[in-house]
Amino acid sequence: MDTLVQLENVTKRYDSGVAPAVDDVSLAVEAGEAVAVMGPSGSGKSTLLNLIAGMDRPTSGAVRVGDERVDMLSETAVARFRRREVGMIFQFFNLLDDMTVMDNVLLPAQLAGTRAGAARARAGELLTALRIEHRRDAYPARLSGGERQRVAIARALINKPAVLLADEPTGAVDSATGDEIGALLLQLNAGGQTLILVTHNPDLAARYAHRVIEIADGRVASDRVLAAGGRLPASPLPPDRTLAAGSRPAVPPDGALQ
Repeated sequence: MDTLVQLENVTKRYDSGVAPAVDDVSLAVEAGEAVAVMGPSGSGKSTLLNLIAGMDRPTSGAVRVGDERVDMLSETAVARFRRREVGMIFQFFNLLDDMTVMDNVLLPAQLAGTRAGAARARAGELLTALRIEHRRDAYPARLSGGERQRVAIARALINKPAVLLADEPTGAVDSATGDEIGALLLQLNAGGQTLILVTHNPDLAARYAHRVIEIADGRVASDRVLAAGGRLPASPLPPDRTLAAGSRPAVPPDGALQ
């Protein structure tokens, strides 16, 4: 496999008088991997995601995603990079309350300059695959937590990103809905989507990733491949959506929608 994400001796300091949020971290993520970044609150997990996404810049070191040296991009170029290469899922969804489900999903495609017809077709297919199409005209305030996170996943996938970054994606929903969201992420990874998941929950990491990187005090404390990683929990999806070995995922993978 090809290396998709690479950090080389990355340090991030927010204040010269305190310990760095990320401290001399080097790691690589291959295309198609499902990686969980685990650690307690304040360990540097979310900062690591922000550095990969270009939402923050390292104090020192290099961040590469694909062919891009992310930390060297201008503000305009890094915004283009995020729209093209990165999909982000947040704990609290970050949907725009004054926009419908469809308009929330379409927004990144509009910002990227995608033709309206092509963007709406892809958005419709994603919403259908995520079983939220019937809510396309609803506003976020009328949705359950699970429905909001499904919309957020569709929005993150609209531009066919190279890497999907998920920051505590099940943290704001109940356990049953969390299992369903986790199953969707597994299905996406089974279709080839590279996934980097931040969590403080070791059970979540073991169930939804094949590799776990533990962060403590801004440093990599351990990096291990799980022998039984990525285990699919009892599926909350209807029987015709359950993944069988070698079957196609219910959610269209990158490249499945043109």
